[in-house]
This record gives sequence, C-alpha cells and structure tokens, in this order.
Amino acid sequence: MTIDWDEKKALLQEPNIAKVTQLCDELMEKKPGSTVPYIDPVHDEDECRIISLQASPGKGTESGFVSHNNDDEAARRATQIYELAELDPRYVMPWNAYPWVRESGSPSALSVQEKTDGLRPFRQFLKINSRVSAIIAHGTDASTFLTLFEKTYHSSLKNSGIKIYKASALGGRAFAVSEAKQEELLAKSVETYRDAMQRAGIQHL
Repeated sequence: MTIDWDEKKALLQEPNIAKVTQLCDELMEKKPGSTVPYIDPVHDEDECRIISLQASPGKGTESGFVSHNNDDEAARRATQIYELAELDPRYVMPWNAYPWVRESGSPSALSVQEKTDGLRPFRQFLKINSRVSAIIAHGTDASTFLTLFEKTYHSSLKNSGIKIYKASALGGRAFAVSEAKQEELLAKSVETYRDAMQRAGIQHL
C-alpha cells in the first residue's frame, strides 16, 4: 500500500492531531535547524489511551512522520502488533523520548543529555493526551527515560492512573535474533498491548 504523505500533511491541523502538530513545530523552533517528525494523523489526541514510546525517530521517519505506515522494520512491526491485538490506531499514539531526528552516526543509546532534553516535551505531550492510561516503553532507553521523568517531576505516573509497561524495542538489535525468538518477542508485545487495551476498556476491532 502506497501512502500519500502529502495527503497526510494536509490533515495535520485537523482537531484530532492539531495540538501534537503544534508541539512538534514548537520543538523545531527551539532547536533551529532540527527536525521533529510529525505524528501520523491516523492517531487521535482525544481518543488516545495508550502511548507507544520509542527512544528516537528511526530511519522510516524520512517520510516526515512517526508512523506505523513508514517503510522500516520497526514500523512494520508496529503494524503487525496493531493488527494482531486488533487495536484501532486512534486509541494509541507513538512518541519518542528524544523527539528530534538525531545526527547520523550517533551512538545507538541515548545520552543523558538527550533524555533530559526530551523530558519537557514528553510532559507537554502527556498534557495533550490527557486520557492516557498506559505507556508502553519499547526498549531500555524508553524505559530509563520514564524513570528519569518520574524523578525529575516527582510525579508518579502510577498515581495518575497510568500503568507503565516494558516491551522490547521494535527494531535494531532487539530483533537481531533467530526467527523463533522474533516471533516470541512479537507475541509478548501483542500480549502487552492487549493488556493495556483491557485496562483502558478499548474494544477489539
């Protein structure tokens, strides 16, 4: 299926995604010359119950979007998870702990500075998606970022009724394993999303 990204761009100011689009624009203004890929407008800031948190924008975001429709392995895996868990994308929204596109050749792990830079944007993102009841942290960086977030803002996300799930990263080294192990990791992620859906009262498609 070929995606018309220009068509997607035309939808970025629609009420279901406009505030998140504005946040991305503000983040680019704060770091002149930087790029923050927009969030695919299939997602919905009023309906969002689950945040799918990755470390940083991957190769597929050359499309200009953080999207499960991108052409990279992490995006394809996200699509598989949504399909297998029977999850309508409007109930979930992706975000990156470090939302800016990193320079090529950066170490795969985020630096403490990068995680720190991502704290305030994530706080703003959470305020926009105020009905979230679960955050699924994909990979170690996303997970340690949430620990730093809680420490920095003295906020227990749990006290706000948000459950944090840890899941494997959707691409890169996490899936550089045998096919059987890949299947197992994928099944575990699907299980995690199903659990988060159940908590949020999301109906299967």
